[in-house]
Amino acid sequence: MARRADHTRAELAKLVVDTAEELIAEDGIDAFSARTLSRAIGYTAGTLYHHFKDLDDIVTQVNSRTLAGLAQAFDGAEQAADPAVQLRYYADAFLGYISLKRNLWNALFEFRRKQGVAVPPWYIEAIASLIRIVAECFQQIRPDLPPETARLSGQLVFASIHSVVSLESSGRLGLVMDRDIQQVVHELVDMHVTAFRHRSA
Repeated sequence: MARRADHTRAELAKLVVDTAEELIAEDGIDAFSARTLSRAIGYTAGTLYHHFKDLDDIVTQVNSRTLAGLAQAFDGAEQAADPAVQLRYYADAFLGYISLKRNLWNALFEFRRKQGVAVPPWYIEAIASLIRIVAECFQQIRPDLPPETARLSGQLVFASIHSVVSLESSGRLGLVMDRDIQQVVHELVDMHVTAFRHRSA
C-alpha cells in the first residue's frame, strides 16, 4: 500500500470505496464497520469522515456501483424480438449478476441507514431506471395499456426475482420448494406476462 502522503484526496476517496466494496463482497454488510474499513486501508476512522459524511455515505457509493453493474448486465443480456422472451433474458442476467455479487446485492436492501438519513434521489433513480428497462418489455407486450401499468408490472417482476434470490441466498428456498432457481424465476416472469396479457384496457 502507498504511504499516506502518496494519496491525493481523490485517490484516498477511491481507495475507501474500493476497499469498502471488497470488504462487503467478502464478508457481507453485517460485518462491515468504520473500524474494519479504517484498519484495512491504514487510516484512522476519523480520516474517513473528512472525505465522506458518514458510513451511510460510503455504503451508498458502494451500492451505486452494484446498481451500475446490474445495468451493465442488462445491457449485455441476450436479445430477443419477442418482449416476453426478452424478459426471461433480463431475468437470467439479473440472476447471474446477483449470484456473482451476492453480498453486495444484499447490502442494497439489508444496510440500515441512520434514522432520518434520506436515500439520495439519484440512488432512487438508479433503481427506477432498471425497472424501466423491464417495464418497457411489458409496454411492448400490451402497447394499448398505460405506461404506469407496465411500470407496476416491472416493479412486481423486479421485486419477485429479488425475493426468490433472497430466499435462495439465505438457504431457505429449499424450505419452500425443491426447484432450480432459474426455473422458478422463469416461471415467475411467465406468470406476470400471462397476467399482463389478460389485463383489461
